Amino acid sequence: MSILNRINSPSDVKGLSREELDALASEIRRTIIETVSKNGGHLASNLGIVELTLALHRVFSFPTDSIVFDVGHQAYAHKLITGRQKDFPTLRRHGGLSGFTNREESEYDAMTAGHSGSSLSYAIGIAEANRIAGSDAWTVAVIGDGSFTNGMIYEALNNAASNNLRLIIVLNDNEMSISQNVGSLSRYFSRMRSGKAYFTFKMVLERILCAIPLVGKGMAHAARKVKDFFKRLLITQNMFESLGLKYFGPVDGNRQDKLCNVLTEAKIIAAENGAVVVHVNTKKGCGFKPAEDSPEHFHSTGPFDPDGNLKLKTEHSADNIHSFTEAFSRHLMFEAERDDKICVITAAMTDGCGLAAFRERYPDRFFDTGIAEEHAVAFAGGLSRQGMKPVAAIYSTFMQRVFDQVWHDVALQGGNVVFVLSHGGVVPGDGVTHQGIYDVSLFSPVPNMTIYSPSCYHDLQASLSMALDGGGPAIVRYPKGAEASYPREEFTETDGGRFKRFGSGRARMLIVTYGRITENVYLAAKEFHEKTGEACALAVLYRIFPLQIDPHDEGALFSLCEEAEEILFAEEGIRRGGIGERFAADIAERFPGKRVCIRAIDEGFLPHDTVDGLLRYVGLDKDALSEWMCAERDFAKANQKTENVIR
Repeated sequence: MSILNRINSPSDVKGLSREELDALASEIRRTIIETVSKNGGHLASNLGIVELTLALHRVFSFPTDSIVFDVGHQAYAHKLITGRQKDFPTLRRHGGLSGFTNREESEYDAMTAGHSGSSLSYAIGIAEANRIAGSDAWTVAVIGDGSFTNGMIYEALNNAASNNLRLIIVLNDNEMSISQNVGSLSRYFSRMRSGKAYFTFKMVLERILCAIPLVGKGMAHAARKVKDFFKRLLITQNMFESLGLKYFGPVDGNRQDKLCNVLTEAKIIAAENGAVVVHVNTKKGCGFKPAEDSPEHFHSTGPFDPDGNLKLKTEHSADNIHSFTEAFSRHLMFEAERDDKICVITAAMTDGCGLAAFRERYPDRFFDTGIAEEHAVAFAGGLSRQGMKPVAAIYSTFMQRVFDQVWHDVALQGGNVVFVLSHGGVVPGDGVTHQGIYDVSLFSPVPNMTIYSPSCYHDLQASLSMALDGGGPAIVRYPKGAEASYPREEFTETDGGRFKRFGSGRARMLIVTYGRITENVYLAAKEFHEKTGEACALAVLYRIFPLQIDPHDEGALFSLCEEAEEILFAEEGIRRGGIGERFAADIAERFPGKRVCIRAIDEGFLPHDTVDGLLRYVGLDKDALSEWMCAERDFAKANQKTENVIR
């Protein structure tokens, strides 16, 4: 009989034998592999943390105690033993389980997480609140070694030793972050791993002493005091101990018996002295050879077969380019060959941003800062100050962390930095924490910022070229996946290359849009024409900010706006502060009485789903857009005397 089927809560794990625990770990791995092979998700990190998760649930009492996973994408085993195993096949699917920890989903998830580096600060907040309330509850923060390249971790460590907190910090060291760990911290952790033999000897000695009747525990306690004295006298402290934290490790993170002993000992020490760091070595991809051999490819993966072969998409596209990321990579290489001042910065997303080829060809001009977006952006500002042309490639959701650096260290300094934002717009699978719908609203207020949002690979190449030659800060954003599929040969490109127009002659309705939803808007406009018999003009922007509707500056868009009786603006981004609202304000100023209707995302937090499902959810699919166009036409006819309407 399946052991996993008997696990309905963590209390069911506590009474299992060692043999049953080993069998349970194997079942959990099989379940994770089976589900992720169908749904996609984060595989390697979850396979490596199974034994650690089981040990934590045996030693602590969640949810009375609190566990905070940094990033949260390594919590699949945690989900399986906290009452969610029956729903696990719905992982990352619409209405199903999140691929990250989520407070809306379970009381066992202390934090809705998705970004790196914030876990320890959050955990200290929980622990301090427990202390103030007089609670004996424990707080555990599980943090991967890659997250230790994020500066926020060190800000939190600086406060972790205060007030004798009942806090355990688990450093999950698998020697592999999203991209290969880089820098001094990676080398530092490598040196710390060499202490494993000493730590194993210490733990064995303590168990022997504790087994002595009557006096054993006292002898073990005395031995710890003696050990600490001579260690302070003879051995240089590690980083954690220098910050006033007790340190255990490294310990084998795929051995449940060892883990339980160490975590139990850590609780004893923390109860007396405050926060403790437990350094755990785990093997990423453990139990699934393809993921063990290539953990970077199975960090976040699409569906694959049980033999470990990734099912790569084979969408048809020009020049055999299958994604915006590939199109960006190719054109970046072209530009870098022509201009040796172009350099590239990424924050541990070399593969995700398509930069492996650049790193190989131009190693002197490639910089991976680790998971340190704030540093990456300020660093890019310094490069620009000395005449380089830095390209900072970062996911849209992670750019939310660096507004001050963009404003202060790039724009204010007059820097010419190009921010290439992958995963713009709605993002499939990863859910609420990873949506790229905020970047335009967030960064368009930055002085002198230019923003491009191309709908196809050709426009991406043109946007990147213009951004590199622009002389100021610029953003080139694109979605995850392939270009929009619409008949581009039917569109006329303006002389300035800032937008493209579909349709000819005078049209009563003008629709303005940009980016991936161009395809849906085009199809909706065709359907609108079939339903009503009325033609409409379609303007597709790819330089979306600053807008150009001044008659003295790229007058073509101005003319279209002047001719139209009503204007509809559709965008795959948040409405508040978006381009649609800015566009409507400009139209109201230049054309009093002109009617502008905006279709954008009003819901701030989006669930996990496919791209098509998310676009339906926010009303940006073809059918919803067509209905919107017809409804706005009917509204306009019924309210012909209404002026200055912005809907």
